[in-house]
Amino acid sequence: MKIDKKYLPSKKFVQALSIAVIIILVAILINFWKPSITKYNNNKLNTEQEKISAAMEVDTDNDGLEDWKENLYGTNLKIADTDSDGTSDFDEITQNRDPLKANTAKEGQEPNDKIDATVIEKQQKSLEEYESLSDMDKFSRDLISNIIASQPASGEMDTDTINSIVAKALIELPQKSYTGVTTIENLNLQTTDSSNMTEKMKEYASNFYVEATKIIPILGNDLSLITSYISNNDTKSKNELLKLVSKYQDSVNRLIKMPVPVAIGTYDVNYHLRVINDLEKIIAIDNDIIKSEPNSLVLIVDLAAYNKINQDMASTLNTISNILQKI
Repeated sequence: MKIDKKYLPSKKFVQALSIAVIIILVAILINFWKPSITKYNNNKLNTEQEKISAAMEVDTDNDGLEDWKENLYGTNLKIADTDSDGTSDFDEITQNRDPLKANTAKEGQEPNDKIDATVIEKQQKSLEEYESLSDMDKFSRDLISNIIASQPASGEMDTDTINSIVAKALIELPQKSYTGVTTIENLNLQTTDSSNMTEKMKEYASNFYVEATKIIPILGNDLSLITSYISNNDTKSKNELLKLVSKYQDSVNRLIKMPVPVAIGTYDVNYHLRVINDLEKIIAIDNDIIKSEPNSLVLIVDLAAYNKINQDMASTLNTISNILQKI
């Protein structure tokens, strides 16, 4: 069931929120993405998403209306029939009846708790207005409405819960797919045998860690630059983002040229390739953001893709680190 759009903020208010929403998303991703060469936690965001997904599905009174929607409509989340007229809150809402006003009509008669026709007309106009909004405005409007609807009656919502709602909104967006352009055939593979495998692996480990120390400090810096670009639409941030993209590309080039031992059963060269491909995906995303309008929904879709790729890279780097530490 859709959120009742008559409770949503006005179009003017929504348009003012569009850029702010993107900045909030960037801030959340910065908070979740804290890279380290020896320690990665790519489960934190997933855990938060699972937590808020579970919370959004809670229906305490089992009336078909989740608790957060009960807050939106002002109904009692512990009582299936708030106005005690024999019809559940969910059924009354779907029948355009007021769940807070008891139906006193006799059985078989038309319910007298119907929502006034003028209210329904206003609601329809609101729905028409909503459909005319841009994708970015719709996203902002729904996101803010979900946050408002989820406010607990006992006090203000904590920051973690708001962040989780935003994170959930990210994964519900249409996902944009990015792929790396480098293949195994492009890598500098070195054949090894029992006589030189250990030596080659140690050499590779040393080279990889040197490159990793160049990659790790700059990973995630694009998020801060994107925030500045969105909020100020300034040339400086755009140029700095281009410089960062150039650094990512330099790392890609060095990783492609780096000798990678083919040591079956010891190290899977696909791990090395994944790091390269993930960097190439980040480069593509940053370039897409640079070409996009500051308040475009493309930015949010790109940020969702960026988050997924960074999680993948965190997992891969962690795996490589664990393998190389044993050499």
